[in-house]
Amino acid sequence: MPERLGAPHHTAYLVDRIEATVERLVAQLGAGPFLLVEHVPLEDVRSRGEPAEAAHHSAFGWCDGAPIELLELVRATPPRVAERWAGPTPRVHHVAYVRPRDEALALRAALDARGLPEYLSARLGAVDMTYHDASATLGHDLEIHVDVPDLHGFFELVRAAADGWDGADPLRPATGTDAG
Repeated sequence: MPERLGAPHHTAYLVDRIEATVERLVAQLGAGPFLLVEHVPLEDVRSRGEPAEAAHHSAFGWCDGAPIELLELVRATPPRVAERWAGPTPRVHHVAYVRPRDEALALRAALDARGLPEYLSARLGAVDMTYHDASATLGHDLEIHVDVPDLHGFFELVRAAADGWDGADPLRPATGTDAG
């Protein structure tokens, strides 16, 4: 049996402005609150072995029982990375999956072999992620995370913020946390 994605972890949407999108999501869908990470501090950002950049802001929230991420692009290079972040907004940018290290590595290789190439890899603290171009198949990318406690801890903060949320303070800084 070939490597499988498993259950989705979260869905990420590329947006023009996080603040305006949060306002609409709260008003129209009751989503929130959102934890904002400005200038996501990615490390060791690479695209097919060469240095790359995917400078962006992210806001993480809860919507109808599931975590979502809002991405606001600042800058992306080289062109193969920039093109994956270009296009109309808002739109689904990626669906993320979390797998144990060995399974994540095998899945990444299998996706490449199946024509869903990795175009970006990065770390955020202990969080190790890759992005794969699945646009021709799904209309969006896939993000594959190695399963680490920091990732679960951050998304637990996002979920806990939504428990009993009264609608106040819908966009909050995510200070002192590692995001994924």
